[in-house]
Amino acid sequence: MRPAAFLVVMIAGALAAAGCRREGCVGGDDGHCVPPTACAALPTATCAGAAELSVFRVTDAKARAPGPKALAAAGDFVLENDRLRAVLDAPEHAQGLAPSGGTIIDLSPIDAQGAATGDQVNGISQAAGLLPRDAVHYETWEVLDERLAQTSAGAYVAVVFRGHLEGDRRVTAVTRYELRACEAGLRVRTDVYNGAPDPNTLSLTDGYFWGDRTLLPFIPLEGHGFHAPELELLHLSGAWRQWPFMAARTQAVPEVAYAAVPCDRDMAAGFNDPTLSAAGVPLSPTLAGDGLSFERFIIAAPGPGLSAAVDEAMRVRTFVHGDAPAVTVTGRVVTSAGPLDGRDGRAASLLFYEPAPGADPDDETKRTPRTEAVPGPDGRFHVALPPNRVYRVQPYAFGRRAATPSSLALATADLDAGDITLARAGHLLATVEDRPGERATFAELVLIPVDPPAANAPPPSLYGLFTGSDPMLGPPHGGSPAGNRALTTDGRFDLLVPAGRYYVYATRGPFASLDRREIDLAAGEEAAISLLTESLPDLVPAGTLSGDFHVHGGASYDSSIPDQDRVMSFLASGVDVIVATDHDVVTSYADTLSMLGVTDQLIVVPGVEQTPNILWFDVPGQTFPKTVGHFNFWPLAKDALAPRNGSPWDELREPGQMMDDMEPVYVGAGVRQMNHPWSDAKLGRDQGFMRMIEMDPRRLLTDPGYFAGNVLLRRPGVLLRQPGAHFRNIDFDVQEVMTGASRRDWLRYRAIWFSLLSQGYRRAGAANSDSHTLTVERVGYPRNLVFGGHDRATFDRERFDADVRAGHMFGTNGPVLDATIDDAKGALQRPGLVEFVPGDKSVLTVAVAAAPWIPVTEVRVFVNGALTKTVDVSASFAGSNHFGLGAPRAVVSIPLDNLSLPPTGDAWIVVEAGLHQDEPPDTDDDGLPDLPDADLPTRPPNAAETDMSRFDLEAVAPGVWPVAFSNPFFLDRNGVAGWQAPGLGSL
Repeated sequence: MRPAAFLVVMIAGALAAAGCRREGCVGGDDGHCVPPTACAALPTATCAGAAELSVFRVTDAKARAPGPKALAAAGDFVLENDRLRAVLDAPEHAQGLAPSGGTIIDLSPIDAQGAATGDQVNGISQAAGLLPRDAVHYETWEVLDERLAQTSAGAYVAVVFRGHLEGDRRVTAVTRYELRACEAGLRVRTDVYNGAPDPNTLSLTDGYFWGDRTLLPFIPLEGHGFHAPELELLHLSGAWRQWPFMAARTQAVPEVAYAAVPCDRDMAAGFNDPTLSAAGVPLSPTLAGDGLSFERFIIAAPGPGLSAAVDEAMRVRTFVHGDAPAVTVTGRVVTSAGPLDGRDGRAASLLFYEPAPGADPDDETKRTPRTEAVPGPDGRFHVALPPNRVYRVQPYAFGRRAATPSSLALATADLDAGDITLARAGHLLATVEDRPGERATFAELVLIPVDPPAANAPPPSLYGLFTGSDPMLGPPHGGSPAGNRALTTDGRFDLLVPAGRYYVYATRGPFASLDRREIDLAAGEEAAISLLTESLPDLVPAGTLSGDFHVHGGASYDSSIPDQDRVMSFLASGVDVIVATDHDVVTSYADTLSMLGVTDQLIVVPGVEQTPNILWFDVPGQTFPKTVGHFNFWPLAKDALAPRNGSPWDELREPGQMMDDMEPVYVGAGVRQMNHPWSDAKLGRDQGFMRMIEMDPRRLLTDPGYFAGNVLLRRPGVLLRQPGAHFRNIDFDVQEVMTGASRRDWLRYRAIWFSLLSQGYRRAGAANSDSHTLTVERVGYPRNLVFGGHDRATFDRERFDADVRAGHMFGTNGPVLDATIDDAKGALQRPGLVEFVPGDKSVLTVAVAAAPWIPVTEVRVFVNGALTKTVDVSASFAGSNHFGLGAPRAVVSIPLDNLSLPPTGDAWIVVEAGLHQDEPPDTDDDGLPDLPDADLPTRPPNAAETDMSRFDLEAVAPGVWPVAFSNPFFLDRNGVAGWQAPGLGSL
């Protein structure tokens, strides 16, 4: 067949498959067309009581469902019946991956009392392709209200949004969201019309922005279930699949399960990934003047696990696709000693799957997962499964297979599977005191296995995902207990623990003592222990507050830790000031602080992390467009009626424009912080600004032809460019030098910071945790020690933020550092961004202290970015009792003449203290050090493999390499013309 003839046949076949239907708006949007009701074969449901149905626009915060992800703002649309509340954002309220509103931002089940149980949706939006230009941009709306008599068949409420593709107004899109009484889901139909004069390759999908650590997506395909092929933008076909429905389950309260069923085709097509899934109509050629449509039913069901949503999805498929009615399987999970312990149902779950063909029916690459159930407090469970098949049931407890799989042969009748027996768990009762005889309030408990894992033993996980916690007492991204950690508000812990030998740690952060007990729990055995962790009041200098300026809670799209657990973790870590920086939304934790009665113990400053997600920024030589990294801004005010709680939209903006946008919304003087400058990209979305623009710290930003700095002579490059009215892209106040526990990242971020300082761009250096969870990252590791006469009782936010901008702080993940230099007048100068004139006999004095369980071996001094002095202080810290109360310390005095200052010219100095750190080589010649994987700490810790001097630190804060650093001292050595930057390679 000739190529042209083949193309005609291919297009005709694709259009025939799509149907080329002309009803609704498939033939074009004239402003009056309306897509017909989706899922018409689904009969109207009936309710036990009076049927409720309403549609209204949000006017107050009462329209928000519980849960930090609920973001209904004034002007958004609410569709509600007695089972579901859906919030659709107004077209002008763009957020997430969508270029406009008109998307699902909240989707909450309604309980028996008529209240929304909670929302866990980040956003569900439409696109007709894979690139940002293919996203649907809605501009107008209309409400359809067909509430006849409450018992009338066909009564519904709906909102219709009209728009076009972001990159082509000629391709129109109209979506109808419809809700009927008594239904557990939304009926949704989207019509797309190709009004361009040429054929167009179009898809039509919903994008489900799961966010990586929140909802866990599931598709019932062979070798899949909760697993999916890795999504690569350049090899998307490798991840493309077709499935009968998609579902997702939460890891934390509020517990909600979701599902989406295609109605106008038997199978949806798309890709499934823990960060982002797409489900809809596959890519196909669409002739000029033709279009396509997609109908689906999107379900929200209350409760833990998948089963409630999957049950409803199968019921829908029976009506719209003629699937045989599902069989209900019920049963009970028990232990070898009797009923399941109801204190923590998250300890057990059941995965139902069709066995793999061949000799191994449990082969995960070939079995077909169908659903999952989490038993209730009484151990009871029920699931719906297709009839006339054989299934296997794999019980899980604490992230491991908990029993041998059993088999079920289903016909067409419902089945009581009887009891499924698990091994008994151990029972740990622990009490933590902060003084002998006085129970602590907020503390954290950490469990670590004493013995190394058996060879080839799989680590605990959620069905093979999210490993790293052993034992796994609860979902790793959920609330306490999460992973191998738990929190308390009254010093008491009551935990179910898998049988085994453990070290049990009590910690209240790096500025308190540590305690540890060893237990050996047999199945069904109970252990009661008491631990003591006391504050070390002389460790932190007077007038200094510790602050973490980069933390996330459940409002972030990639976090699901509940607000109460997030605040408890702040308090258990001993941080004084937290800047709340959830992605793209302002949060304050005010209600939680008040509820816990701790407004005097913790200061929370509302802020935001602006996190662009739409790919748009072109970098020479790159295949795909980029995003511009992440930036924090504070202080802000939370406005629960504003989109994103008052944060400006951050898409399609360079950093300088974001800074301009923030100016009107600051509460007082603002702080602008560049986060994790060299962080990896995720799904093609750049998290590190300097990495995205390919900054080379060896190059001057003024070099001609340098994209990051100066593209052409007298034409500013990216960093020096002013994209808006006022700020350049480089005009942030603070750069993260440490973000989280990664030693590799710290060394790279430090190199970038040093390059900017040597070129005269004075930026404060910060150390923040970027904590999203209780287990993967830890609040306050690292943190900042801000000096200047601050305390919580008389906290002055303006003065505190001014000291942050001025660099009046030390960064640390454990050691406490203080450093001074006496100037020409004999006054002691501490680090900061203002220069001073040193004297002929000036001395750098460095004091370093640490809790006894945090190792310190040396003090390092950098001059103009080069390491010029190392002092061994290990004798002052050697032999410390890790569980003692003292705080070992050392004081080092170094004349400036002994620091190898350049013979002439001004200079800057940064001081570090902690464990010895070699300067790794730059193996890939990008100007940044490359720490080999072999030099990264072992996690989880293992006594047989881990340096015992940091074993206990590694247990409490995995991955942390203890170090503290100062902000710069700027030395104006001649005292005449002000400080002059030394330039790169000045030593």
